[in-house]
Amino acid sequence: MSVDITVGTRLPAPITALGRVLLADPSSPTAQAGYALTDEELEEGLRALAVPVRDRTGRTVAAADLAMHAARHTRESCVEHLLPALRRTAALIEADLHVASRFTHVPLT
Repeated sequence: MSVDITVGTRLPAPITALGRVLLADPSSPTAQAGYALTDEELEEGLRALAVPVRDRTGRTVAAADLAMHAARHTRESCVEHLLPALRRTAALIEADLHVASRFTHVPLT
């Protein structure tokens, strides 16, 4: 595995777990499951798991993900062991977003 993704790297959204979460139609299986899992689609040996981060209205505004070597976790292990922690992390981010959205922006003068 030789993935070298730096800040600002652009990738086709449909082949990444993050992209699939962000592009998911509310009626799609990915959206209904609440996560996306890619398995060696971007690069051999790379598996990634992503969940949506939603605003106060429930709209997906961001995504959080984990990427790992495919040999370290099976697809089932990702869903069973890693997905709950990733969902908890997204929930904490959402809580911060919900609090921040209650405040009115004050322009600098």
